[in-house]
Amino acid sequence: MILGGIILKPGKNLTTNNQGGFTLIEIIAVLLIFGILSAVAIPKYMDLQNQARIKSGQTAIAEIKTRLSTAYGQYLLSNQGSAPANIAAICSLVNDTSILPANANGNIPLGNDFTANLNNGLITVTQVNGVSVSGVTGTWALPN
Repeated sequence: MILGGIILKPGKNLTTNNQGGFTLIEIIAVLLIFGILSAVAIPKYMDLQNQARIKSGQTAIAEIKTRLSTAYGQYLLSNQGSAPANIAAICSLVNDTSILPANANGNIPLGNDFTANLNNGLITVTQVNGVSVSGVTGTWALPN
């Protein structure tokens, strides 16, 4: 039997070979799109992590400033309103190195999440959750 120029053998059916797959070009195009998306998304994600660490460090600095302000208030109350001469005076009044370092110099305990240091009013956070951060500083000075 002849059908449109195709010779069919007896006993054979005319079937189409229509498999539902993707062509090589379609697969390459999808891989190319994934590559472009990952090249853009991964650096942005890494930057977001660093920004989150910096914000977390700034929160730790606010906590330290609160501790210093509270110690300043305690100093005023215990000394009939006379102001301390320096930050070391209020730190020695607290007399608890789990809150503030003695003599206003040293590490400030903030749990296991932060590594912070106080140096005569300069507060520096150097690690957040075990990852080093830079440029996270704050200052606290005696009120006038």
